Amino acid sequence: MRKLWTTHLAASAMFGALLACTPALAQTDARVLPLPEAAAYPEGVTVDPASGAIYTNSANTGVVFRVDPETGAVVQVADPLDLGDSPPARPVSVALGLKADGQGRLWVAGARTGSMHVVDITTGQRLARFTTPEGPWLINDVALTSDAAYFTDTLRPVLWRVARDSVADAVLEPWLSFEGTVLEYGEEPNLNGIVATPDGRYLIVVLMKTGRLFRIDTHTREIAAIDAGASALDGGDGLALIAQRLFLVRQSAGEVVALDLSPDLLTAVERKRIKPDELAWPATVAVRGDQLIVANSQLNRRGSGDPVLPFSLVSIPLTAFD
Repeated sequence: MRKLWTTHLAASAMFGALLACTPALAQTDARVLPLPEAAAYPEGVTVDPASGAIYTNSANTGVVFRVDPETGAVVQVADPLDLGDSPPARPVSVALGLKADGQGRLWVAGARTGSMHVVDITTGQRLARFTTPEGPWLINDVALTSDAAYFTDTLRPVLWRVARDSVADAVLEPWLSFEGTVLEYGEEPNLNGIVATPDGRYLIVVLMKTGRLFRIDTHTREIAAIDAGASALDGGDGLALIAQRLFLVRQSAGEVVALDLSPDLLTAVERKRIKPDELAWPATVAVRGDQLIVANSQLNRRGSGDPVLPFSLVSIPLTAFD
């Protein structure tokens, strides 16, 4: 199951040396973490709270990789959909956002499969698969609280929830419907990124097409709009939260926006936005120490089949937003 790309380490060093000479690196101190071709179109990224290791996955195959943030070494750790050696002839997203729970498991949004699954990051085995009713589906991203995993669905106006202690195959019913609420689905794409507050009381989500932000109360299921003023957030994909600061990745714009939230999370004031040259159709984002780790999905190039190699993640220091 595990594959270590040792030649990739040399490529990583050379690539890093080249980047050290670029103005973009001087501006943001961004660091590129190259990935092997098997990690084609990496959409999800997460940091394991227990080990600090970075995990990412291929949107095409669902294959999961561990990245050493210090050395850049990349190891394949799981192929939960058994597509690593035989990807679909016509590429379609089968895995998008993922989160490590600090208990040796990854929770993965299954994209066009309409399902979600849990992977053991030590053995690479799939521990459970959660399916949803038939219909148009796009399970896009996931957020974890102490007791549950919450998944967004870009095509159906619902939110899915799985208890973290329910690691067994199951058929899910929507946990929350957005019908008749302030969170109205419209022209695609709809809900994408999601993040939970540290205490698990609230979720913050973004409508990708419009960039509108919403707060969801996990206790009462109440939905409230977050006022971000005139800040341009359309194309919003991945979200990350540190204290009262929300980081939002604008995919098509190739930038990351930092917003300061009010104590009640109902107002967001733009702090700063940066657009490093190293970003390439960025998707999800994770926090590791004093760094933001962003997945360069390059999904805009998948149809034409001309991605810029190597595929990569980008590490951006939080000081870039000061």
